[in-house]
Amino acid sequence: MSIKLDFDPDKKCIKCSKRKGFLYYCEDCGGTICNECIISEKTECTFCNECAHISVGSKCEKCGKTNTLSAAKKYLRRCPICSSMKIKDIPKKITGLTNEYTDAINLLYNGLDVIRNFATKFSIVVGQAKYLRRERFGLYPAIENNLIRIQGQFYEITQRASELANKAYQQIAQEARLLKFNQQVTVNKLPYIDRILKMIRTHAQSYINLLEDFLKDSEKDLDEVYELVNELNGYLKFFDEVTDKFEPEMLELKIAVIPNVKITFPERNHIQFGSLYITNKHLYFMRIHRFFFNLKGKVKAIPISLIRDVELKERRIFGSRLLVNIPDKKNMKIRANHEILDRLNFLFGVLFNDNEGYIISDPYLLEELRATLDHSILRERLEMRIKDLKQIPFSQIVPHQENIWEKGRIANLPQETEEVKQLRIKLRAARDTLKQLTKAFEDRTITPEIYFSRLEKTQEKIFYLEDQLKSAMRTSSGFQNTLSLMESLRSLR
Repeated sequence: MSIKLDFDPDKKCIKCSKRKGFLYYCEDCGGTICNECIISEKTECTFCNECAHISVGSKCEKCGKTNTLSAAKKYLRRCPICSSMKIKDIPKKITGLTNEYTDAINLLYNGLDVIRNFATKFSIVVGQAKYLRRERFGLYPAIENNLIRIQGQFYEITQRASELANKAYQQIAQEARLLKFNQQVTVNKLPYIDRILKMIRTHAQSYINLLEDFLKDSEKDLDEVYELVNELNGYLKFFDEVTDKFEPEMLELKIAVIPNVKITFPERNHIQFGSLYITNKHLYFMRIHRFFFNLKGKVKAIPISLIRDVELKERRIFGSRLLVNIPDKKNMKIRANHEILDRLNFLFGVLFNDNEGYIISDPYLLEELRATLDHSILRERLEMRIKDLKQIPFSQIVPHQENIWEKGRIANLPQETEEVKQLRIKLRAARDTLKQLTKAFEDRTITPEIYFSRLEKTQEKIFYLEDQLKSAMRTSSGFQNTLSLMESLRSLR
């Protein structure tokens, strides 16, 4: 699809007010500038790592990312009136309007990318969590509980995204109908077209922003789970390094690893350096002998059931330590930095109070999680809407009938067929059902699950009846069908 070029050679320059044969166009002020008045200056530019676009300043003009690499200086055109650098050759500007419109519509795909990226990250986290469970790891409750909740919320999010896609389509289509790229485009029409394209980009960006707002809470929960899973993956590497020294029992779940701690056992007064391996059954200590290289010693195991309590002692001079009370009132002393001791104190508290119920949770709970979050319905609907929007400025224009509104002519037109009449009644009833359903949801008289399930069916019925009605009108004869089509389209807006 291409735009017909109707270049006006007598167009005046906004600067010198003279008629020139070749003019430039400023996208900011809408002025036309001749070759003599255009300002051309050498400007220092930056190169974008993301999209390889060269821009003026540190912010990429194409993708909005911050640029850090300097590019060679380039001669750039500048408007003599508003100093804008958005200067285009008029023939290239007019012939490139199709691409500008297509790029503006394609911005809606970024909304789909927001959903897709979230679903991809969710799949990665679920895969890692299931792998950790297979490796006999006790998962933090936030991992399982948040993933289950996010999975349940995702269906509601995609349904809202589909509903918003329909609204964005209606708003953009209303603007796009003002564009007529199948007619000649003159220089005088460029500012008007630019304003419409700007509104279309605004509607598309608003759709993206709303989707990001809907996902904000779920993104926060998913990021929290992602950090916990990464923490457990780090612990898993430590456990894998010592499988030749010891391996937890079949029903014993791995919890955490605290490396580089100093421990004094009750039966020995000297300090030993090594790593703690914590499970839900035992506290394992592996001593490391420091010579020219680190040599790992034997593993000492202390059952969790024998530990009565722990106490954190904070001292400035000799350093903080954690006292672990074992039988006969003997204390095992653990020395490390304050952050590690706080972490250990928290883990012991969990192991003492909510061992099986809190950390271990339901071993089969993760099996309820799906490997992927399905958003195919949203993708198909958005792709269909984008395809329809791209056709609007190039659609054929129905010739205007000047005399159909003359007095006495309408009464002589044939009546609409019975099929059209019945379809119109059904369509009106379906749209009334949609309004009542939306009102009930806003008044909170129905649950979100019922609302979104009925919403999708009602919208599909409306789309089907619209297609049937338009098809029936096209096969009918007479101007009355044209009038009915105009009336129907007005009622559908």
